[in-house]
Amino acid sequence: MNPTSRHSPLVIALYLNAALLAAILIVLCTRGITQVAYAAPVPQPIAGGANLYLMPAQFSANRWGCYVLDIDAQTLMAYYYSPKSDGTDLQLVAARKIAYDRRLTNFNSTNPSWMEVKKWVDQANQQMRGIDAVVPAGKSGPDKSNQDKSSQDQNNDNAH
Repeated sequence: MNPTSRHSPLVIALYLNAALLAAILIVLCTRGITQVAYAAPVPQPIAGGANLYLMPAQFSANRWGCYVLDIDAQTLMAYYYSPKSDGTDLQLVAARKIAYDRRLTNFNSTNPSWMEVKKWVDQANQQMRGIDAVVPAGKSGPDKSNQDKSSQDQNNDNAH
């Protein structure tokens, strides 16, 4: 190898680039930048299969347990973990059949009720339709000949 090729500007630039990348990696590792990703909230894991699902639960500041949802029986159960010397570690806190709960539409809920929200949505849709219904000047409205024909066809079908 030629001694002048070792000192060519391209080789020097490549070495400087490698040194700069190494310095950036060292700075990132020492400043704790990689820990930012670990600080993001992690969703609770849920495990399930064969229509039985388990999810961890926190009932109070230092009280932990789990929820078990049985899809086939439509039952939700809550268990509390309580380590004791007599061997009772897991206690059933509550169990409820949720088949009828799913049919409720307005139970134990305060303002706004779902009916009020529906009214607001309907009012907002009416306002949007009112804006859309404005016909620009110089243009005619929708063609009513097709609407009249379809209503006549329906009347003929009803007569037969």
